[in-house]
Amino acid sequence: MLTKGKSFAIPNFTEEAEMLDWAGINFGEDNTLRLSKSIKRLAIMSGADSVRFAGKIFGTQSDYWVAMGKLAEPEEDSKDSSVESRGKGVNETVFWVTDNLLSDWIQLPDCRPNDIKQARQIKHIFTGDLNANVDTNPAFTGKERHLLRATLARIFHATQIVPKGLYAVDEETNEVRYGEEFAFPKTEELRDIKVWGNVHQIILEAGRVTH
Repeated sequence: MLTKGKSFAIPNFTEEAEMLDWAGINFGEDNTLRLSKSIKRLAIMSGADSVRFAGKIFGTQSDYWVAMGKLAEPEEDSKDSSVESRGKGVNETVFWVTDNLLSDWIQLPDCRPNDIKQARQIKHIFTGDLNANVDTNPAFTGKERHLLRATLARIFHATQIVPKGLYAVDEETNEVRYGEEFAFPKTEELRDIKVWGNVHQIILEAGRVTH
């Protein structure tokens, strides 16, 4: 899709909604339409290269609708040298959330290693308020927005999978591209876990993808 000289990619959420319905997940016709329009608006307003619906996280006060995508540059450079730069590691993907599909989306901050390390040590029920304090033991030093961002990184780095060979890393540029010799496995082969691999690298104990 092209708008004001800026191209971006968004999936057809109506088709995705049908696949989710096969898996027993249904947001209803009204929310499906709102999601489709809202994600398109997010892509235009954010200037992202690609945006897609990522899921929904329930809260005690309100729920988070979550979108994910690619943004070329951060709004400002992080002063913390331990934070992986935008487009790399745990910050390869950018996340946006909203509690109302008729309202604007809010971009979550880049993920900090310490947030991931602390998130691994606690259990917390989200409230739906990004500015809420996280009262846990051991303590979590950030706000709910930081815990939510760390949780999303942990979820997608652990669960987002594709058939092995679909993507390949260019040795010269280190960019991830579609594998030139990839042949999609047959249905029977896809039942074997050995055929599948993670899209993202594993998050290390240090809260980063790289040392």
